[in-house]
Amino acid sequence: MMPQNIGKIGLVGAGAVGSYYGLMLSQGGEDVHFKLRSNYDAVKKDGFNLIHRSMDNRNELINTAQIYKDTKDIGPCDWVIIATKATANHELCTLIEPLVNHSTSFLTLQNGMGNVENIENMFGRERLIVGGLCFTCINRTTPNTIESLLLGYVQFGQLGEKLSCKAIELVDAFNKCGVTTRKTDSLEEALWRKLCWNVPFNGLSISGGGITTDQILCNSALRNRAALLMREIQQAAHAYGIMIEDEFLDKQFSLTEPMGKYKPSSLIDYLDQKPVEVEAIWGEPLRKGELKGLNMPELKMLYEQLLEIA
Repeated sequence: MMPQNIGKIGLVGAGAVGSYYGLMLSQGGEDVHFKLRSNYDAVKKDGFNLIHRSMDNRNELINTAQIYKDTKDIGPCDWVIIATKATANHELCTLIEPLVNHSTSFLTLQNGMGNVENIENMFGRERLIVGGLCFTCINRTTPNTIESLLLGYVQFGQLGEKLSCKAIELVDAFNKCGVTTRKTDSLEEALWRKLCWNVPFNGLSISGGGITTDQILCNSALRNRAALLMREIQQAAHAYGIMIEDEFLDKQFSLTEPMGKYKPSSLIDYLDQKPVEVEAIWGEPLRKGELKGLNMPELKMLYEQLLEIA
């Protein structure tokens, strides 16, 4: 049995991102229990296939992962890692309740805004709830194959406060298993900064007809629209006291160029005819900006387009 470091971990939402970080933690000696859905039989039969494209193309076949069909079979955990799509937030309470006792802490790796608040509403503000923002490119290419295309990093924070000692233990566990991490004293700022990439590139890849990020960069009209969307996010963040420098916006383009023909996660969901996280990624920042009296025409137009087609 693997040695426990931060305790028993229950992971729900074992798609690309959830599976990758869960497997890294598990391979690093943490006691991770995976709740699987449609890919349970494939993983049960052949294990996980973890491909590190971003490093040395190393291919790991992992047959030791602890997998389950039902969270009731996992039972109470010290940590619950939530990597489900935000579109499933209304189902989370029923899904993760069997994993929770009086001392359970949470890490959400979900995209967009409002996810920490959702967990607070379900299980109480007194809980330790950590937000993890994944700045990376990871795809699930078969039911049991996870490919890491860009090593990237995970940024950890708590709403309205600095990371607690227990939260830092979680960050250290990620570090020990080979994941690059960063800490932030302002999760709110980190969320706005991540939207500077997610809003334009996830959104325009869908509204542009199912295109990859390189096609956005090569199209002058779409590239300009991406820049305008970033500016609106920057202005909305400023209205909440968060300063995002112009250089950071420019960097989003230079970081995207080496990705090549990359399909953002929302585009993959759209092409697979799965629900897209329209409210968490585009709706919530639009509403927050409008609450401050801002006019955000580009974001509003994109949001309305996505509501129609996604």
